[in-house]
Amino acid sequence: MKKILSVCSRLATFAALSATFAATFSSYATSEIIVGRSLPLSGAQVSYGTAKQDGADALIARVNREGGVNGQQIRVVTLDDGYVPAKTVANLKQLADEQRPVAFLGLFGVPTVAAALPVVAELKIPSVGVTSGTAAVRAGYLRYVFPVRGSYADEARLIVSHLKVIGLTKIAIVQQDIPFGQATRDIFVAELTAAGINTFTESKVTATGDNAATVLAKIKQSQPQAIFLAMLSNAAVPVVRELSTQLRGVSSYAFSPVDTTLVMKQTEGAAKGLGVTQIVPIPSGASMLVVRDYRRDLEALKRGEPSFYSLEGYLEAAVLVEGLRRTGSGSPSPESLVKALETMSPYDVKGFTVRYNGRVHEGSRYVDLTVIGKNGVMH
Repeated sequence: MKKILSVCSRLATFAALSATFAATFSSYATSEIIVGRSLPLSGAQVSYGTAKQDGADALIARVNREGGVNGQQIRVVTLDDGYVPAKTVANLKQLADEQRPVAFLGLFGVPTVAAALPVVAELKIPSVGVTSGTAAVRAGYLRYVFPVRGSYADEARLIVSHLKVIGLTKIAIVQQDIPFGQATRDIFVAELTAAGINTFTESKVTATGDNAATVLAKIKQSQPQAIFLAMLSNAAVPVVRELSTQLRGVSSYAFSPVDTTLVMKQTEGAAKGLGVTQIVPIPSGASMLVVRDYRRDLEALKRGEPSFYSLEGYLEAAVLVEGLRRTGSGSPSPESLVKALETMSPYDVKGFTVRYNGRVHEGSRYVDLTVIGKNGVMH
């Protein structure tokens, strides 16, 4: 009897171990491919989060209609971080614990991405499409970070080169008093200095830009030839309104995080002439085949409207989907996805090119300078 009990005990132990091993081995083997996403879907930066969500969902909805990836549907689980770094970190950990996603998609923001980078490395889950152009995203080889957009340094270089060509060297920098404002100010100043432009003044507006009138009245006294806005859209709106009255005719520029769609709507024509660098093609044009596909898929989604940030979300999702396809599996793991993404050297998304390999995750170098005109955005 003792021998029988001993054998039964060993069999029970073996069965338990086998079950544990099977559960671990198949933790990513589900009937769908799960992707985690944390975006600002509330608060001051909600327009960015909503646009990125719409663009990515348009691509993924079409892929799922066509049969999914390697025979599996993609399910995106989205949490709201309100553009709060601590909430972004909490969301990523919650998603990893409860959903076991194969990847994170489309993180947004300088402070939120900065907080997320060490967490992504700790969780060992690749993050595709981090919307931050700071050097931190490209500081060496970050195995689990796959930016799609170009860097702010690329954007600054384009604006500074443009200023030199047209002979504008007396610059005023207006910085929003948030981490993003400081980061983009530093990058722009570095490029100005490298180009030998040292005659610039600096001012700050509040996080909401509610002191724009006072700040621009002081800037007007220095008679700048051009103004650079180191800020996000919520502060850019009141600043642009004041520019149109107090400094009419003075050239003004901003980086791609100033959402031209939102600024045009909320300034009612005051933004005309504002130059904005873009890291994706004009979403209303047809210069690339991917833009045509994007507009078709967004219309089919029946949610959202064409915008630069929506198109960025679409391109991020396209890169992720291609990576999933290249794993060759309906149950890819985070590690298999990393290896697959690193074969994109380069990968052409119908005119938009990204590059990743086992040494550097460059993403795209696409940068364009657009100008807000009377009837929309143009080159």
